[in-house]
Amino acid sequence: AGTRAFLLPVVIDGTLQSDERIPDRFRELQWSRLPGGEVPPAFIERVLRLLSPDEPVAVVAPRPIAGARHSIGGIHGSARWSRGALLAVAALALIAAGYFALARFMLPERSTPPTPPSAAVVAVAPEKSIAVLPFVDMSEKHDQEYFSDGLSEELIDQLTRIADLRVIARTSSFAFKGKNQDMRTIAAQLGVANLLEGSVRKAGSELRITAQLIRAADGVHLWSQTYDRKLTDVFKVQEDIAATVASALKATLQQGAVTAIDKTTSIEAHNLYLQGRYFAVRATVEDMGTALGYYEQALRLDPDYAAAWAALGEAHAWNAQFGNASVAEATEQARAAARTALRLDPRLSEPHATLALIHSSYDFDWAGARVEVDRAIALDPRNPENLMRSGSIAFAFGEIDKAIQVYREATAIDPLRASGYLSLGGALHAAGREDEALEALRSCARITPGQVKIHYMLGQVALAQKRPTEARAFILAEMAPWYRLTGLAIIEDAQGNRAAADAALAQLTKDYGDTAAAQIAEVYAHRRDLDSAFNWLERGVAQRDPGLRWLKVDPFYASIRGDPRYKELLKKIGLPEG
Repeated sequence: AGTRAFLLPVVIDGTLQSDERIPDRFRELQWSRLPGGEVPPAFIERVLRLLSPDEPVAVVAPRPIAGARHSIGGIHGSARWSRGALLAVAALALIAAGYFALARFMLPERSTPPTPPSAAVVAVAPEKSIAVLPFVDMSEKHDQEYFSDGLSEELIDQLTRIADLRVIARTSSFAFKGKNQDMRTIAAQLGVANLLEGSVRKAGSELRITAQLIRAADGVHLWSQTYDRKLTDVFKVQEDIAATVASALKATLQQGAVTAIDKTTSIEAHNLYLQGRYFAVRATVEDMGTALGYYEQALRLDPDYAAAWAALGEAHAWNAQFGNASVAEATEQARAAARTALRLDPRLSEPHATLALIHSSYDFDWAGARVEVDRAIALDPRNPENLMRSGSIAFAFGEIDKAIQVYREATAIDPLRASGYLSLGGALHAAGREDEALEALRSCARITPGQVKIHYMLGQVALAQKRPTEARAFILAEMAPWYRLTGLAIIEDAQGNRAAADAALAQLTKDYGDTAAAQIAEVYAHRRDLDSAFNWLERGVAQRDPGLRWLKVDPFYASIRGDPRYKELLKKIGLPEG
């Protein structure tokens, strides 16, 4: 104040702080929101305090705007204004109106935010529900995205530890990264009543973290704070933010509930871990290899970093799925890393989920998989990955209705996670509920059109609905060549084009005979060539092909289930007959 000029960014529409079409100085500062341009008296009083911090401000008040007290700290009323204060407030109003006009008329290429849903739609969400939007990297070189993403992810993790707070998982929250969408629209898509957004500015060992909690129905600020700290204090800032959010939402904060259980004392190791997470969530073969390198560097700096061991184990397990390493090598590395993480910190749920994946997909040790899933869910019952593992085991055992229920629970927590809808669609298809399966699979395709296996599954459903032309079109759009060739071999055969079917099968066998035994067996089972089907299934057992998990539920295997060899095969992969 005094003679020093300052900026006070004011937002009167749904613009996000991550919007790139705003002045740089506005992006650096904490925002205030005045939905619809309404100016409550308490906002004016806050401005007066900024302009004259040492002078008392008299407050008498007319009827306050509902909810305004939440955005500026619980002060209501109107003020006696000096001429200077009136001019200052008028100037602020002109700045806000001018910027709104600039956005509307001078930036025509900016897409218009979608029409927000009605307040009644948003009100359906539980009051104690929240999504953490990706914090924005405000660093000078914009090279700290991994750090801002990591902070957002860790805040999600800490908030999920609050017993009566519904928290949307990372995958869904991060779907809005870099997008300029109205707050109410985002909240409606995620099914939450509140949003937490913020920014990170990192320069050397100095941090500035801003965070603001917004009620989606009316855009009111429930709380906001700026933290200027040393990098070594980042864990304490995370805990402060989580505790304050819980208090603002009146959620039950159990003693120690938001205290991190997997931290390191090495900031360098933590940074490397965050960079590993940044690449791992991309889930490509190349990025997973990069993630592994960062985790290994982190562990060289701090061999007792439990979270890094857990992440390393998960990455090795997915490397086995991707074919980035031999199954035997990758699963043993994953197993060892997960067990090390649990030895260092038995409270982590992620290593149990990794062990469950290994037991069910490669070891065919279903008893061990169930034990690990139960432990993971007991430690973190709202982690969608834990629920997905549980649903997959139920599905493999033929407990289709239970699998559908669990998959639906997982998609409620992570509503924009494509793979959740893919699994749900597969279970609905196995249950013969084709219309529902089609709806779930279309949801997956809308979220991630390039999702591996999605068009193969859409083709299966269309074929079951006796729409072969559509089925073929879906199959041709499949991104994964082994699924595309499997689908073509089946659909061409179903349409009586045996030469084309044989050509697709020959190509599948030539290119993927060592990794896609389960898919080749599907083709032969669909043709009712049972000898060839069982031959490839036996190869799958030797290769530890994870596709064999679905022997009891995959509709393409229907023809083999009356054969005596089927029961023997179930025994080999540890599945019960019933």
